[in-house]
Amino acid sequence: MLNASAWKPFPRYMTEPEDDAPSSEITPQDHDLIVRYCIVGIFVILATASLYLTRVIALPITAGVIFGLVLGPPVDAMARRGMPQHLAAGLVVFVGVVLLLVLIGTLTVPIAAWSDQVPKMAAALKFKLVGVLAFMEDFKKFAENFSGGDGAKVSVSDSNPLVSIAVTSTAAAGSLLIFVATVYFWLATRRHLKARALRLCLGHGARKSAGSFFQEVETRTARYFGLVTLINLGMGVISLLIAWTAGLPYPVFWGALAFFLNYLAFIGPVMVAVAFFAAGLLSSPHVLVAVWPAAAYYVVHLFESNLVTPLVIGRKLTISPFLVFISFIFWLWLWGPIGAVLSTPILLVALVAREEVANYRQALQGADQAVSETAPTTSTGTAPALVR
Repeated sequence: MLNASAWKPFPRYMTEPEDDAPSSEITPQDHDLIVRYCIVGIFVILATASLYLTRVIALPITAGVIFGLVLGPPVDAMARRGMPQHLAAGLVVFVGVVLLLVLIGTLTVPIAAWSDQVPKMAAALKFKLVGVLAFMEDFKKFAENFSGGDGAKVSVSDSNPLVSIAVTSTAAAGSLLIFVATVYFWLATRRHLKARALRLCLGHGARKSAGSFFQEVETRTARYFGLVTLINLGMGVISLLIAWTAGLPYPVFWGALAFFLNYLAFIGPVMVAVAFFAAGLLSSPHVLVAVWPAAAYYVVHLFESNLVTPLVIGRKLTISPFLVFISFIFWLWLWGPIGAVLSTPILLVALVAREEVANYRQALQGADQAVSETAPTTSTGTAPALVR
C-alpha cells in the first residue's frame, strides 16, 4: 500500500529532473551510416538513368538472363546425363525458337483477321460509350484550361510511316537477336560465370552466401515462372472456352491473348476484358448479351488472382502486393510493357539478394558471438597468448 506522500502532487516550484538521455549530436558512426545511405541513393539514381538511356541493350540482356534462370534446370539435367553444356544450351534455345515460330504461324491468320476488326470494335465501343467518352473529353479540356498549357503538339503522321516501320522492325529484330544470344551464352557459360564470381568472394562464409544466393535465385525464379505459366495456360484454356461459347470467331486467338496478357499484371486482364466486350458488341447489339463474355472472364481472373495463385505459388514465393505494384509501375515507366512483365522476377531476385545478405550478416554475428563465448581464459580473466 502506498504511503500518503506518494499521493501528493508534484510541487510546481521544484525543477524538473534532468534528462539522462545521450546527446543528440551526430556521432562518427551515425555520420558513416548517413554517408553510406547517400552513396546508395546516388548509385540508385545513376543506375536508373543508365538503364533508361541503354534500354535498347539493357532490356533484351535482362530478359535473356531472366529466361536463362528459368531454363537453367533443363540444361543442368541434360549436362548431368553426359551432354556437353554448350550443346544442351543450344538444344534448349533451338527448341524454344521453333516453338515460338510455330506459335506465330498458328496465330498469324487469327491475328490478321482480328486486326481488320479493330476499327469496327473501336467504333462499336465509341458508340456504346459515347457518354463516358464525352465526359472524358470535357475533363481533358478542363485540365488543359486549368493548367494553362498551350504547348505545341507533335503529330506523328507528319513523318514517313515507311521509315517508322523500318526503324521499328530493325530495332525489334536487333533486340530479339540480343535476347536469343544472351539466353544461349548464359546457359552455356553459367557454371564458369558462377565459379568466377565465387572466386571473387573473400572468405568461406562469403562464398557460401554467394553460392546460396545463386541457387535460390535460380530455384525461385524457375519455380515462379513455371507455376505462373501453368496458371496462365489454364486462363488461356478458359478464355478459349468462353470465346467458343459466345460464338466469337477464332477462339484460339482469345486463348492465346489471355495467356500472354496475363503475364502483364494489373492491366493485362483489363485489356482482355475490354477486348471481349468490344468483340461482343460486334456479334450482338444488346449490351447485356455482349458484356457476359467479359464479365465471365473477369470473374475467373478475380478467382485466379485472389485464390488460385496465392495457393499454388505458396508463401515462399509470395511477395507483398504493394511491392509488386511499385515494381510494376517503375519498370513499366522505364522499359514499357516488357519491363512490366519482368518486374516481378526482378523484384524476386532483389528480395532473394536481401535475404541472403541478411543471413550472411546474421551468420557473421553468430560466429563472433560464439567465438567470444567459447574463448578460453586464464585465472586472471584474460585469454592466453597463442603458442607458435
